[in-house]
Amino acid sequence: MELLGLLKLLFIVVVLGLTASSLIGYSSRRRRSKKALAEVREQGGVIRRLSEAEQQALPPVHDPAKPKRPLALESDDVFLLEGAYSRHGIESNGTSTWHDIIGGVEVFLPYDADLFLAEHNRAEVVFAGKMAVVVGLNQEFDLLSAVERDQRRNTADQQWQDGARGALQDVFVDSDDDPDRDKEKDEEEAARKRRVDIYSQRDETVAEIEARRGRGVGLLPGLLLTFAFIGLGIATARTSVLAMSLWSGAAVLLTVWALWLFWRRWRPGPPRKVNTVAGTLNLTPLLFDEANSRVTVAASLGDKLVFSLPEHWRPHVSYEDGQRLEMDLRVDDYSVVNYNRQLSLDEEIRRFPPAYWGRHLTMALVAGVALVVALLLSRAPWADLMLAWNAVSGSSYVEAREASDLLAAPPGLGSMVDLAGSGRCQVRASMGDWQYPRVHCDWIRWGGDTSALPRVEIDELTAGLFSDEVVKTRRDPYVEMMVKLYGRDPGQAPLVVSNPEELIELVENACGSRQQHACAYLRDTIVEHLRVALPERPSDWRTLREEVAGYDGEKPLQAVIGRSQLSLVKRRLRAVGQERAEQAVPDLGREIHENEKGGVLVHMIGDPGLTPASMTDIQLWRRFVELTTPGSAEPFSAKGMVVHRGEDESGAPILVVDVTRQLDWPWRSLLLSFWILLCAVLLPVHIWLAVQQYRARRRREADLARLHGWA
Repeated sequence: MELLGLLKLLFIVVVLGLTASSLIGYSSRRRRSKKALAEVREQGGVIRRLSEAEQQALPPVHDPAKPKRPLALESDDVFLLEGAYSRHGIESNGTSTWHDIIGGVEVFLPYDADLFLAEHNRAEVVFAGKMAVVVGLNQEFDLLSAVERDQRRNTADQQWQDGARGALQDVFVDSDDDPDRDKEKDEEEAARKRRVDIYSQRDETVAEIEARRGRGVGLLPGLLLTFAFIGLGIATARTSVLAMSLWSGAAVLLTVWALWLFWRRWRPGPPRKVNTVAGTLNLTPLLFDEANSRVTVAASLGDKLVFSLPEHWRPHVSYEDGQRLEMDLRVDDYSVVNYNRQLSLDEEIRRFPPAYWGRHLTMALVAGVALVVALLLSRAPWADLMLAWNAVSGSSYVEAREASDLLAAPPGLGSMVDLAGSGRCQVRASMGDWQYPRVHCDWIRWGGDTSALPRVEIDELTAGLFSDEVVKTRRDPYVEMMVKLYGRDPGQAPLVVSNPEELIELVENACGSRQQHACAYLRDTIVEHLRVALPERPSDWRTLREEVAGYDGEKPLQAVIGRSQLSLVKRRLRAVGQERAEQAVPDLGREIHENEKGGVLVHMIGDPGLTPASMTDIQLWRRFVELTTPGSAEPFSAKGMVVHRGEDESGAPILVVDVTRQLDWPWRSLLLSFWILLCAVLLPVHIWLAVQQYRARRRREADLARLHGWA
């Protein structure tokens, strides 16, 4: 977590650093532009005045950084500005701001002035605010001709939109003094190359609409189906009927909506306009790849229409500059639907309908992921399906109050059972290791032969070590007074031990010559804290034991011990007893388990309350005593679904009952069953359809290649 937090902090610092760097660079470039503008104003001279016609032709001037605020001309003085062209800007919140620069000064390029930019530019400018407005550029652009071109461009655009028959309006018209006219050998040939004729306008055909729109890859149905599965997942986690109903209802509606969107009949939608045009193909070189000796060109019809071919036509169409072409172009994007009466999208779609395998792949992926999630949420999918079937079919519980009823008519897998009677909890190894046996009350042996069970008892030594009366004590006012007189802590009130001989004998019998830690600690604790009424205080266990055993005084032997020391001695005694129990319990547990026979073994799963409680070894030993006592059977009930059947080592039938699956609450299983079945239907269907459609697409590509002679 600390590493993740450090990475997040580092990412934020990097982003903030890059943002600050961009802002600083952007501000620095704008400051340099303003400084360069001031130098032009101070050092440059006025070359002429802006005419009244030019002032009227000048469009509104705006600062790119503040596009809603128009700028006013400072004067009609025209200055000369020379230099290279560059561009810089900044992006923020999805919007971008760009600034045009000539000679280091930010300029405003009206109309189509950007078409006349060169590597080195000579511009005539006037000043508006902190910008220079270009009114002339490279002796090719001026405001009056730009206005005329703009008007012709609007006329041509309107003619194109309307599909008016005739030659498409020229935007760029050569003037009489245009030097390029001298380079043309034939004026009519040049005009023919520029000319584009509109023959007619029509609507797209249904096939052309399908070629443009396609059927998509099923993202919307897939997204809705994903939301439906999320709703089902939330519904399965609800414990309220109302909440579960709302979420599951929403999931069903989303599922129906997704399937309807996917399988509904395709509608072509409104057609777009298509113009039939003819003109001369012009190829304009753009890039030259020296390594491969390849030239990248831009193809246009005349000097007006830059068209685009369908993707699958491009590798097979060869261009020839000056070639006369007739094409059908969409009005809005100049995309080709019919190329020179040789290639036709309408014919291709009608003869060889497209195959959309991606849509089915999307649905298959969604169904596959959802199926995996459903299987993870369901502990046993088949059990959920069986419970759903039992609930829908109106099945009832199979009741049994005696083990003989089950033996006579054992319930099958998936049956709903209601068992009640008296049975015995079972002793089983923990994780298969009998070194750690446990008493499982989620395993009940119902009936069976108990005669072979051993009669387990706790031996006297072990019982004595855990007995509360193992050290018999009493208060003595005289001893307590002596403690106070000597200034001892009254909280360490002494107690008189009346059975030191029995205590020492018990420890000796329990430990003998063993040197385990528990026995060693116990002996040392008694020697240190037990004050036996002997002439001399023993220094070790052997001396203490011998002197106590050889005591022949007239009065009973007594000892004194503090309260806290008494608690410590008892803990040491129980530790020794725990060691003895730890050695005995594994063998006892195995013996009990091996002698359990007959009856019916019922294993209840799903209820956390049936998890075996953690016990110490002495607690287990005492529990073994209870289990092997005649008449130790206890009432039990198991109501749920039979999810497994088998036999134990003695041949007794085993029934595994999932008590969480109830007929009065089948909703989670119903939802999971619907989820799993829906995915189980969608997944193979769409995988099969995706494969079929993919093969159909490959066949279509081969058919198109044969149709056009590309094969």
